[in-house]
Amino acid sequence: MNGTMNNQRPALWERMSFGFGDLAGNALFGITGAYLIYYYTNVYGISASSVALLMLLARVVDSVVDPVIGYLIDHRILFRGRVRPYLKWFSLPLGFLTFCCFLPLPFGSGGRLAWAYATYLVMGVLFSLVIVPYGLLPNVMTRNREDRLSLSTFRMMGATLATFLVGSSILPMVHLFGGGNEKLGYPLAMAIAGATGGGLALIPFFTCRERYELEANDSPVQVLLGSLFHNRAWVIVTIVLSLFYINLTAFYGLSIYYATEVLHRPQYFGGMLISMMGASKVLGVTCSPWLARHVGQKLTIVLPYILSAMGLALFAYGPNSAAYLVAVFGLICFFQGMTLPVFYAMVADSIDYGTAVTGVTASGMAYSVNSFAGKVAWAIGGSLSAAILGWGGYVPHAAIQTHTARAFITFGFLGVPACVALFSVLIILLYPSEAEMTRILQPEPPVEPQSI
Repeated sequence: MNGTMNNQRPALWERMSFGFGDLAGNALFGITGAYLIYYYTNVYGISASSVALLMLLARVVDSVVDPVIGYLIDHRILFRGRVRPYLKWFSLPLGFLTFCCFLPLPFGSGGRLAWAYATYLVMGVLFSLVIVPYGLLPNVMTRNREDRLSLSTFRMMGATLATFLVGSSILPMVHLFGGGNEKLGYPLAMAIAGATGGGLALIPFFTCRERYELEANDSPVQVLLGSLFHNRAWVIVTIVLSLFYINLTAFYGLSIYYATEVLHRPQYFGGMLISMMGASKVLGVTCSPWLARHVGQKLTIVLPYILSAMGLALFAYGPNSAAYLVAVFGLICFFQGMTLPVFYAMVADSIDYGTAVTGVTASGMAYSVNSFAGKVAWAIGGSLSAAILGWGGYVPHAAIQTHTARAFITFGFLGVPACVALFSVLIILLYPSEAEMTRILQPEPPVEPQSI
């Protein structure tokens, strides 16, 4: 027998391959977060106020799909309760719809806005059909908390690598394929990105094993939801993880604007900051398990968030030197990267914690509502980024923006993440202690692989 047989711990290669799911998911969703606002306003000719409303309404309406998917999983309506088949059937369509979001069909102003709503909405639904089952894989792959932290680490390595690739490759592909014509460059670049992302999202379907079945639950929705809101651990980690998405949308959505309008640097400097975010978070993710072992999961969120808030102040008030800015931004993102594996390990633990303390099994609903909250936060963050541009009086293609516009962009890019970091520190202190989680979950002792 080997380390991938039933009731044994996932082998290293299986845990590594699990990370490809978030490499794909974060790349495809990160592309829309980093470049879609710019594409809509500066390339496709949609007003910033219309984009703000689109980001809010389309994402909130779309995120209602997540609890529906959780209900399907908990009631075994699709795929007999298994989660991997969702990746098989919906990964490639997700890549295709990401491409469609950047396809500039020759419509009038109303038609362009309708196309934006339709493609963005359908892309979000497909994202839910992939990411909710993918997020539940740790719960069916292992019951061991150390393995779950390891899976979350590889997942976040994939996610942060995706951030690096989004920042370092998309704009060069746009310029290469478009030759200065962004209406041509964006769809060609996104065709490659969508096909690649859809293919990568399929890898966990082929490589990961479902060792445990999610227990079927025929309880009505109100009972499932009620059990979630009596689960203190789940409520807290859901709030803090959702706040993280607001932080992420600020960095993604306003990096180009901050680079060009505040720093007076070319667009590629904004892409460089996103690339540095990805590279630095990879390093932070790799250090996260070490810190968690020494100070516990809660402090692995508290300490890095405090340090990242201090780094944001250094970035805001430091010199406009490329080397200084890249180095400090990298340090900020390194600290934030340390929190990521712990977040997702906490999500998996909190789902089992809820089953233990409430007696109600709601694994699918728990993760789907967690995803729902994250997508609402992403919608709020994306809408807020676009609204900040409108509130500040940003004028596309203006030679020089007003002082007010630059101040609003600065607050969105740096002030919003600082507020998120400090607020998250206060909330995560309410999460159950490490001793309580260990006592409630009673993790299985490690099972050593048997020799042949």
